[in-house]
Amino acid sequence: MIFNDRVSKVKQELSNNKLDGLYITNLTNIKYLTGFTGSAGSLLILENEQHFFTDGRYTEQCKEQIKNCTVNIAGSGHDVYIAKNNIIPVDTAIGFEGNHMTVSQYENLKNLMPKTKWTKISGIIEKIAAVKDMLEIESLQTAIDITDEVFLKIIPELKEGAKEKEIAAKISYLFKMNGAEGDSYESIIGSGWLGALPHARPTDKKFEKGDFVVMDFGALYNGYHADMTRTILIGPPTDKHKEIYNIVLESQLAGIKCAKAGVTGAEVDNACRDIISRAGYGDKFIHSTGHGIGLEVHTYPSISKMNSKPLLENYVVTVEPGIYIEGWGGVRIEDDCWIQSEKCVPMNKSTKEMLIF
Repeated sequence: MIFNDRVSKVKQELSNNKLDGLYITNLTNIKYLTGFTGSAGSLLILENEQHFFTDGRYTEQCKEQIKNCTVNIAGSGHDVYIAKNNIIPVDTAIGFEGNHMTVSQYENLKNLMPKTKWTKISGIIEKIAAVKDMLEIESLQTAIDITDEVFLKIIPELKEGAKEKEIAAKISYLFKMNGAEGDSYESIIGSGWLGALPHARPTDKKFEKGDFVVMDFGALYNGYHADMTRTILIGPPTDKHKEIYNIVLESQLAGIKCAKAGVTGAEVDNACRDIISRAGYGDKFIHSTGHGIGLEVHTYPSISKMNSKPLLENYVVTVEPGIYIEGWGGVRIEDDCWIQSEKCVPMNKSTKEMLIF
């Protein structure tokens, strides 16, 4: 069973860190380790057992989804339930997710179970989850395929006078009509000067002649997130349009060519950034080159100058350089890429030539 295998990997990391268990409160990590898709739950992994805690709303759901844990219908106070029922042996060292727990939650754990040594951990599950198994690759590929198909279907709507908000709404509709659960995240549709905002949100602005339109969107399928960006042009291109677009495309292709298992995130970032810097626009590339994707749209690893860790086989990451010129517009091109032992394979099929409408 795939969830047992994942829990076993966590237990090995706990042993390496001299911990007797791990208390998990992040729902994405809980889903990864158990398959639970509800909105209220926590998970306790001990050396020889796992306990899942939730409330009565999920009694029946747990019967279907939770196969590798003892299920405890604990109400809303999971920590109180754990303490009251002495589920954690005394004088044990238990990790907790420092990035996902508030100070008040931590203080409550210490007060309720003072004989437990609570130890902050960070990133153990996320690093395990970054290496995808083939079922995850298949789910990601389906999400990406739906994203490609929706891009083809939205193309007839991309024309002068179209509104950003309306394009975003039609993309959401098309995702569900083509087999997705919905949007991976709120689509970014930034036209003209708004395209210079990397995370622009759709407005009532209409597409105008001379606008680059940055379109960043993705489908959600089986809990897995696609994340693609294409930039299209309204009206005939100027020399500047061609220049900026071609620099970004060259940068993105350089990053894909560089990426493979054993290469660091910093090296991929530098491969992209070097192209843009040598063209004179280094100060206009204002974000990192990419990130992992999976059960969340932004996951480990980062593809940035800060990441000196080597990429591993079966990571799936984005490669998405961009140039953003205040008051004029922006260009970003992004693919979801499967890291393999000797190469990086873009999973998107959508064209990256400059589409002009």
